[in-house]
Amino acid sequence: MEKLISVIVSARCSSSRLPNKALLKIKNSLRSIEIVIERAKLIGIPIILATSTDSSDDELEKIAKKHNILIFRGELNNKIKRWYDCFNQFNLKFAIEIDGDDLCYNFRLAKRALKEFKKETEIMIAPSNIIIGFFTYMISRNGIDKLYSVAKDENLNTDVITKYIEKAQLKSQTLIIKKNECNKEIRLTLDYEEDLIFFRKLYEKLDITTDTNKIIDFLIKNPDIPRINFCKQQDFINNQANFNSKI
Repeated sequence: MEKLISVIVSARCSSSRLPNKALLKIKNSLRSIEIVIERAKLIGIPIILATSTDSSDDELEKIAKKHNILIFRGELNNKIKRWYDCFNQFNLKFAIEIDGDDLCYNFRLAKRALKEFKKETEIMIAPSNIIIGFFTYMISRNGIDKLYSVAKDENLNTDVITKYIEKAQLKSQTLIIKKNECNKEIRLTLDYEEDLIFFRKLYEKLDITTDTNKIIDFLIKNPDIPRINFCKQQDFINNQANFNSKI
């Protein structure tokens, strides 16, 4: 049966800066990827956990089954090919893409993206001033076909896809965000040890499905918590720039 649209959560365990970050425990026995999955469920459409066929990701398949979501296993390094093959296997026309390290993903923004996505759009991107970890992409079937056309080599590392979007000349649409969704020296993604400490502290105080706007309000009122990991933001930006310079 054809699925018109799904959420694709991308995750793997072979991360270099923070090994096995998808499986790290954040709140009680809940692992980081489980928090992303539970927040993605609030978008209200089917979810596919897209990981690799590498044995290091076997545990992620077990977690997908535990949370009653679909699983897709494909390329290890070429995330674009993994998405492309996932689109094909599940006959997708559109997908909301979520990075598996965005533990405060804004499900309300995703719902807005679904409503605002224009017929001619191939990829919806976030504006540069959005709080990191809020939104990844929404992409159409035509968009993924064009993206894959410039990244077919299965050995490519496409962990950061900005340059590939440019190469494919995708018709992009920028998601409109509200003032409280702009960067406030808050970092909501898991890449470093400091991020791990931050998320454990945050979810010690809040429920894992707390509305993202309420999370931001909480962090503004408790500035010592976002200071835990925002110190790594420039390093994160530099790493992405370095990655893109090699493409």
